[in-house]
Amino acid sequence: MDLERVRLFYSPLTDTIFMSREGKRAGVALDKRPAEADVMAVLVQHMMHDSPNGSVKTIQIGEQRYEITVKPVGDPADCA
Repeated sequence: MDLERVRLFYSPLTDTIFMSREGKRAGVALDKRPAEADVMAVLVQHMMHDSPNGSVKTIQIGEQRYEITVKPVGDPADCA
């Protein structure tokens, strides 16, 4: 698989994060699937590693900085 042609994007129309595989023309998706659960799961795993009470990270995208907070809430049994 050519990972250069795989990208993540957000669709404001459907309020969904997608993963797509582009063709030779940039911006033309040959395949796409919802990827929000995957993206969020990886982010939470990354931020919760060795941080059982949660963590805060500051990220910069272009000129804008953002603070992201992840913390556990409730009893895990409540999610079943």
